[in-house]
Amino acid sequence: MSITLAQLEQEVARRTGPFFQSAQDSGVPTSSTTTSAIMPTLKSNALLGGPENLWLLRRNAANVADRERMVQAFDASAGRVLVDRNWYNPMAPGEAAEFTHLHPSQELRQVVLAGLRRCFLEDVEELDPNVQYGPIDVTAQLPWVTEPSQIISVQYGWLQPAGEAPFKATMQQGHVLLGGAWGGAAATSVWATLSRPAWSIVNDVDSTTGPTDDDDQLVVDLDYAASAGHIEAWHLFPGRLFAAAAGNLQANQEMAAREFTRQAMIHGPEQPMRIGFNEVVSLPI
Repeated sequence: MSITLAQLEQEVARRTGPFFQSAQDSGVPTSSTTTSAIMPTLKSNALLGGPENLWLLRRNAANVADRERMVQAFDASAGRVLVDRNWYNPMAPGEAAEFTHLHPSQELRQVVLAGLRRCFLEDVEELDPNVQYGPIDVTAQLPWVTEPSQIISVQYGWLQPAGEAPFKATMQQGHVLLGGAWGGAAATSVWATLSRPAWSIVNDVDSTTGPTDDDDQLVVDLDYAASAGHIEAWHLFPGRLFAAAAGNLQANQEMAAREFTRQAMIHGPEQPMRIGFNEVVSLPI
């Protein structure tokens, strides 16, 4: 289920407006200039709309300053794309480009990251109940736990999770505190089943910032995260999305919301159906 940040951005771009990929001509190395590129797959004699006013994204540009440009003009008969500002380095032969409706860094990347904040995964984490006396400060041990509702269930045991434990999660000074039968002095460990935000696991390690590079790996379903990014695009940039949905060529806000709800029901954490204690009880020593 691992995907890259680039793959997620591409899928959100498909849902939020015109999106396609093409590459600089590899047969004629000198065909690219600092102002234009020749892309054979875009050649056409038909009077169809081209990439004018779309953003051209070069993910593999040698100079990061060449990463984003807007398409100013397009010659369909030659497949020539003219950009609004000179590149420092022309496109290399065979170099791929993406054409997007949303600005790659200021809009597309922002809605993708906002969408990841909507996506949650079920995760089991071991907590140390003996760090401090009293309730466990879950946020101090797991910084991505910021709401009591993220704690789904609690178990205790010595080497592995065993019986269900009654618990009460509260907020104090911005931290989630977990109280229960261990009383702050138990020799056992406590395992919590948690609703974990998708941005908090990047490249298979804990993250406090979320993904930042195109190649960063995320463990979240692509359709789940993309549908979240789509509805966030409607929230953050409604004018841009209304323009894309004009003429029913893209999904409207209601359709995007229904799809995210459907994906969240499939991939989001489930509430436990197990029956546990209805009051706090002590553990035998």
